[in-house]
Amino acid sequence: MKKAFVVSFEQLPACMLGCYGHQWIETPNFDRLASLSVVFDQHFANDLSSQNSYPWWTGHTIPCDFGTQTNENDTGLFELLREQRIQSTLLLESDSEAGRNADTRAQETYFNQFDQVETVSGQNGFKVSEVNTPIAQLMQVVLKRLPEWMESSQDQLVWIRSEGVPLLPLAPEFFSTLYLDEVLDQGESEDDFEEKAELAEEFDQLDSDENSESDLDVEDWQELVTVVAELFTNPEEWSELEDHERQMARAVYAGYVTLLDQWFGRLLDQLLDYAESQSILLIVTAARGDSELLGPVRQVENWDLFEEATHVPLLIFDSENEQQGTRRQFLSQSADIPVSLLSWSGIPREKITSAGSNLLTLTRDQTTLPEPVIYAASDRAIALRTAEFYYLTLREERETPDSEEPPYLDESLKTQLYQKPSDHWDVYELHTQLPEIVAQMSALLDEKRIEQHDEDLS
Repeated sequence: MKKAFVVSFEQLPACMLGCYGHQWIETPNFDRLASLSVVFDQHFANDLSSQNSYPWWTGHTIPCDFGTQTNENDTGLFELLREQRIQSTLLLESDSEAGRNADTRAQETYFNQFDQVETVSGQNGFKVSEVNTPIAQLMQVVLKRLPEWMESSQDQLVWIRSEGVPLLPLAPEFFSTLYLDEVLDQGESEDDFEEKAELAEEFDQLDSDENSESDLDVEDWQELVTVVAELFTNPEEWSELEDHERQMARAVYAGYVTLLDQWFGRLLDQLLDYAESQSILLIVTAARGDSELLGPVRQVENWDLFEEATHVPLLIFDSENEQQGTRRQFLSQSADIPVSLLSWSGIPREKITSAGSNLLTLTRDQTTLPEPVIYAASDRAIALRTAEFYYLTLREERETPDSEEPPYLDESLKTQLYQKPSDHWDVYELHTQLPEIVAQMSALLDEKRIEQHDEDLS
């Protein structure tokens, strides 16, 4: 029997995982899976707009801001799976205090397309027991039901949907302070002590007579960590943060990533045991990354489409695949996942209506596929990405030039251009240096928007 598992995190940037290059956050289980999987280094979220009311995994390669929400034919994922007699199960994680957020509520119609849906609730917080956190509650339910799925005579698709790192990334004490104390204690230079003194004064937490933060009691730690975590909810203040404040915010965030890793590892242990005797496909990915607090300080305006927000992990483990422990530079996006699952189920490509790519062909025999153009949107901007360039423009209607001369763009226009893959973090803005490339990318973007508009009218 075939068993497929998808573990998706609504918010988890690739840049925070060791297998994607982070050097100090402890993610041993994600890294272990990477060593056994095919890792896609260029996997990107493409719809980060708050207007998006369908799940990122429904097979849409074009964000809804380029047209209507039905701008592509539905892949018919669940109908086709039922034709193949594959049972689908969705397990949803939620915070018991916050409940389902607006995005989750808007997507409930799509959740109900699964044969079975179950919501698992937990609670975030500094004083919460680790086993009561949302990710722990979710994984405990998964582990309890895992033998049932594996022993079933029916083929299974199990989708495990975690919220990932929440907006206020406050994990239990051990994880919240796992890296924070290292940030507070690092360095012995005079500048380091001055920064620590500034931090103490700002948060009014430390005794002015002490030189070390290591003596903080639980209540002090909780208040300090909460204040630092809340930096993520005030984007208007990020440009004014000192370096040590940004570093502390990242440390609190990192603690939550390690919490996710630890509980994911318990599922991974069990799945690898089953993989010794059964056919298992495991896909681990995320819907979106996170805020600019996780990236470098830039000299250009953030439009919510930079590297830390759009670059997300994708790891594909296939127990029957001989390409384990390798990496792919192919541009991929969320819409590729349902196409790949349908291919795994035995559905021929001609019956799959989505424009996404079948990534399983890349994992199994390194078949060459044509590089796609990835379109992206946020509330503030729209963008397109190729293997060579990343182009962004503010969301505003622009007239298509009547003349056939290249529409070289003025410096004053709100556009940004980055060369890929050399400029990994979108730091070196080039639109004034490369007007021909800007014109080409702008025309390609306009062409897609017009195409989507015409499809909507028809």
